[in-house]
Amino acid sequence: MGRIGRGWALTKESWAVVRNDRSLLLFPVVAAVCGLVAAAIFFGAGAGIGASTDSYWAAAPFVVVGAYVLIAIAQFAAVALAACATAALDGQDTTFAQGIAAARARLGVILGWSLVQLVVGAVMSALQMLLRDAAGGVVSAIVGGLANLAWSVATFFVVPVIALEGLGPKEAIARSARVVRERWGEGVIGTATIGGAIFLVGFLPGGALIAAGAALTGSSAALGAVVIAVGVVIVVIALLLQTTLTAVFRVALYRFATRGDVVGFTSEQLAGAFRPKGRRAVAA
Repeated sequence: MGRIGRGWALTKESWAVVRNDRSLLLFPVVAAVCGLVAAAIFFGAGAGIGASTDSYWAAAPFVVVGAYVLIAIAQFAAVALAACATAALDGQDTTFAQGIAAARARLGVILGWSLVQLVVGAVMSALQMLLRDAAGGVVSAIVGGLANLAWSVATFFVVPVIALEGLGPKEAIARSARVVRERWGEGVIGTATIGGAIFLVGFLPGGALIAAGAALTGSSAALGAVVIAVGVVIVVIALLLQTTLTAVFRVALYRFATRGDVVGFTSEQLAGAFRPKGRRAVAA
């Protein structure tokens, strides 16, 4: 089976796990709602303070704290989802409260990991700005893209490590990077395939409807608004599914890579998800 075929198979198996435990879908939904509320509070306050004082620096603390809160909310939900995903892979029925309790037990680690992400993101943004001024936009985009890719690959399994093993940010990053280095394969490629599948069945049709609705507003505002609303709903559902399926896939891959567990998937699917290093195939 080729990589595209394996990717679609992994997507279907991930969906089978989610279909049997719909509570997994709640975590990204609640995270999105909480994120919108937090953004309105912090960014709204920052905008108001900045406008009243006519000073960007007065608004900066609200923006920084708001960004940190948004990252922390997303990571809290991701850890809760990963904790429930590993139980769902074992065939257990999970609840939203169970995931929240698991994430709350890791709250200190989650807050520390969120701070690391905020700082790394700020450093990468600053580096790109400096390179843009010194060497131009092309060089800045290339270096920034490579840096982001390296960071994404090194931290690919951080959330499962936190959820399943409770390691701190530094140890979780080291653990994730070691697993990727020792058993590197199609983790990132497989996730991209899930994203590609959801793009084809969700984001693409939803985006097309939004564009069509925008075009219709000139002749019929009501009809255009309805079409846009339908497109937005489809995109939101697609984003929800992508987040959940990716989390299940990542947890399954981590368990396979570190324990040799074959849960929710066949051993062939999981073994095929890893690319051999050179001439030597990665052993299960």
